[in-house]
Order: sequence, then C-alpha cells, then structure tokens
Amino acid sequence: MNEFSYTLNHRRSTLHFKTPPATFTTQALQRLVEQKRSAKRVSAPLDCPQSALFAKRQQLDSLKKKLRVAFGSVKRQDLNDWVIEELVNTAEAHKRGARVAPLIGFGYSRGRLGLMDDFFIITELFTGHTDGWQWVNANPKQVETLIASAFELLRSLHQQGISHMDLWAANVMVPDEFPGPAKAIDLENCFCRPTAFINETLGFQFGYFYFRGIYRFITEARYDELVDAALTHYPDVDRERFKHCYQLSKHEHVGRKDRRAVFLEGKLKSRW
Repeated sequence: MNEFSYTLNHRRSTLHFKTPPATFTTQALQRLVEQKRSAKRVSAPLDCPQSALFAKRQQLDSLKKKLRVAFGSVKRQDLNDWVIEELVNTAEAHKRGARVAPLIGFGYSRGRLGLMDDFFIITELFTGHTDGWQWVNANPKQVETLIASAFELLRSLHQQGISHMDLWAANVMVPDEFPGPAKAIDLENCFCRPTAFINETLGFQFGYFYFRGIYRFITEARYDELVDAALTHYPDVDRERFKHCYQLSKHEHVGRKDRRAVFLEGKLKSRW
C-alpha cells in the first residue's frame, strides 16, 4: 500500500497505483469497473491499446474469503487466498528481476454491504509475445524449441528463488521473434521462497509441463531425454526423489492444493 499510494476511485471500486494513470488509461479502467461480471474470473488486455496493460478480475465468492482478503488474514501454512498470492508473487518476482509482467496496480470493488466483491490485478501486457500453447499448436514440428525455451525459463526462475507451480505451455510467453527469452505469467500458484523439497518440486514441474498438453506433440521417451539433459543444470538433484514426482505428474492430474503440498511437504500421492 505504501508503494501504490495513488488511489483511483470509481463507483464502489478502489484501484491503487504508484503514479496517476494517463487519462485514456483511467477511462479504460472505469469501463472495466462498470462491466457486469460475465464469469467468476476474467483475464484480458485492458480495453485501451495505448496503455498496453493486462487486467484480471476475480470474484471473491464466499464470506470467509471476503473477510480474509479485507483484513489481510491467511488460511494455513502462512498462505493467502489465491488472488493475494498472485498479487504478492508478481510484485516480488519482478523486484528480483525475474522475467514476469511488472505489477502496475491492484484494487477491489465493494458490494452494498461494504464487503469486497471483486479483486483486480493490473500488469504490463507482453506485446510482441504469444503464449506457448498457441505457438506450439501453430508450430507442432518445433515443439522441442518451445520445450527448450520453457526449461530455460524454469531454470531462470529457480535462480531467482521462484518456484512456479503452474508452468505449462500457456503460461510461457514466447517472443514473436524467436529465438529470445521466454517470460512467465500467472503466478498465483507460485512460491518466492526456498523449499526443503527441491527434488520433488522439480519432479512435479517437469512432469506437469508434459502432462498439460505437450504429450500431444512429442513421445514420452524423447521428452524424458530432454528432461535428463536439462537436469545437468541441477547438479545437486537427487534423481530417485525427483523420479517419483516426475513420473506421477506426467500421467496424473495434480490439483492446485496438491501442488502446494509438493512444495511444502514433498508429498505427491497417486490417485490410483
């Protein structure tokens, strides 16, 4: 709140910025606030090409969640609700120099009873980039190019002390002019602190990237070879501990809460 000291108030919404937005940006933000909610979560570029901003609007759909967000309380294991995790992680990752979208602003709208209804996060828009899922569907024969870019991004994030637990192709933004460094988006399921279970965390991350669609474009054997080569950049990894989470994550859906358990407790159990 100290960093984002400028407030923009419109109707029952308050948005916080470091500096006053330009007039055309302010008008676009007001239109965003005025829009009727079409879904529980809306993510899209702000309706203002001159601004080059990206806006997320998340409904707070329970009384407990509204109260936690309003009063800054946590749930368990010092974890916040998803919207606050994304806000804090985005700001912290950018401060560390990670290749993520800078946080431009955030805020909330209140209902008639004064409780928060929606939470907003405003970031810079990655122009000149395409998400990796769109890219690989348009360039299926170049899947290994995408994989190499994603693995390099994963390593870069780890070097910054960041574990992205939702790093699949769509959350990897690749430059339209390849080659070039990829960037990460969607940091709600992310940790900006060390883990005592790096082997399990890496196992999940590499396995999850394959599970979330990449398996359609590459054989599992070839993907395993690429992972094995990537692991040479992690000389201290325990391959046996890595392998357990890796194999499970390649073939089974791992929910958002289960991913947290991998990072915090090193636990990932098979559903079968």
